[in-house]
Amino acid sequence: MSHRNMGKFTALSCACVTALTCGILLFVAGTSRAQDARPRPAPKGKISTVPARPLDWPLPANVDKSYDAIDGRRLHAYVEELAVISRKYRDAGNQWWGRIPGMPSGTESQNWAKEKFKEIGVPTETVTIPDPQDLPKSWEVSVSANGKTLKLGSSQPIIDFPNFVTSPQGDEELDTVWVGLGQPADYIGKDVRGKAVVIYSIPTPSDLIQSAMWMGSVGRAQQAGAKAVIIDIAIPGNMHYVSHMEGGRVRDIKIPMFTIGDDDGHAVEELTAAASGTGVKTHLRWDVGHYPDLKEDIVIGKLPGTTDENIVMIAHVDGYFDGAIDDGAGTAALLGTAEYFAKMPKEKRRRTMYFVALPDHHGGDRGGTWMHENFKSIFAKTAVLANSEHVAVANPVWDRPWGSNVEPTLVQTNSYGPSWWGVYGSDRLAHIVVDDYATFGVPTQIAGAGSAGQLARLQFDAPSFYLHNKGVYYHCDEDTPDKVPESALKNAVQAFAKIFNDVNKLDLKDLQPPLSSRPEAVPSTQ
Repeated sequence: MSHRNMGKFTALSCACVTALTCGILLFVAGTSRAQDARPRPAPKGKISTVPARPLDWPLPANVDKSYDAIDGRRLHAYVEELAVISRKYRDAGNQWWGRIPGMPSGTESQNWAKEKFKEIGVPTETVTIPDPQDLPKSWEVSVSANGKTLKLGSSQPIIDFPNFVTSPQGDEELDTVWVGLGQPADYIGKDVRGKAVVIYSIPTPSDLIQSAMWMGSVGRAQQAGAKAVIIDIAIPGNMHYVSHMEGGRVRDIKIPMFTIGDDDGHAVEELTAAASGTGVKTHLRWDVGHYPDLKEDIVIGKLPGTTDENIVMIAHVDGYFDGAIDDGAGTAALLGTAEYFAKMPKEKRRRTMYFVALPDHHGGDRGGTWMHENFKSIFAKTAVLANSEHVAVANPVWDRPWGSNVEPTLVQTNSYGPSWWGVYGSDRLAHIVVDDYATFGVPTQIAGAGSAGQLARLQFDAPSFYLHNKGVYYHCDEDTPDKVPESALKNAVQAFAKIFNDVNKLDLKDLQPPLSSRPEAVPSTQ
């Protein structure tokens, strides 16, 4: 019996024994009380099942009431509509699914963005760019031993899988070795050359940053001659992940890599243990498609201001699976901020505002490259450039019933996940950003940190800032609309709107970073 089923069996058995024991004790106690007439003890109470209320950050008394009109429910509807586009693509039979750049779901997403800009009164223009891609079409992973076969339904290729394999199609049967965390001691006495290696990887806190990377576990397997790697990502459940593995692999060694959910990982470990680690086989099959003629649209919304200076805001519309957090939430915030300023008379907009829905953060970021090359004159007079990415996330915790020995699950809370943030600009700009995030209760790490994400290719083209969460649900099939709190969306848009309003009180020179922090002033390290 597996340790998971043993936990269930033990809990059930304990419940039965406890109930029987309690019944005997109650009978004896009742007899005793009848004899000595002592009062019965008060019965134990019942814990309420009323759920916690979602948090709602109140508008501070000294803040303009226009920010309170931002509608979190309307913003959340955008997230839900984008998720529907993703599921439609999945239901059409696509195993690699979501809002995929250049594919029908990507095209539908950008058309949806154009329509939403039109509905809120923001004129748009569209730029079409080529986006040739190689994408996984289908795959299958199973593990067998002692006459038992496990089909690993949660298996998923690594994010740039086509660059990891030596051929677009593959069908392999490999001896298999479980190496735990994949540390040097885990390899003692184990020969993995020509075999499939299964690694248990600890998320910190997600598949974006996991121990298989920062412990060097994947690279160690490659260098030891493994022919394939399967990574069990130890988040409760059995989620699908589209995971990075750049930091954990050797670039020059190409082998297929798949992630699996933790339930599948436990099953593989138990099967391996039952077989004493011998005779375990992994069957891998994959098919990668080459799509040289894909195209995608960049949708640019524009609100004219009263000067020739600019504010630019970007978000990427594409996403894996439902892509509700990544980046339905960021796209909703882009639209919500655009709507706030579309309702403002032109004479009150000091600067022209560009709201750019980019199509291919996950497809190579050709949209960001296009902006870097074609927005130079706009960026030269840009007061601030903002990236809205994964801006509203429910914050789960690992937990289990108190006093039990069962495995933890992901438990939802009514708090929001803190985000990475960063500012490239003057201290005055930085103070505006951190003050306005705090004003509306937008949770962040204390110090500016993490990746600029979609902003990476543009970050130093103008004074800039970002809000960017990459928590537990990063690139997984549990990135669903219920993980995006309405109030967190509203708070993010309130903060963006106030930051832009506050920036408009300053001149360009007051927002620029000091010369010492500009890229051209930094000595080359290459």
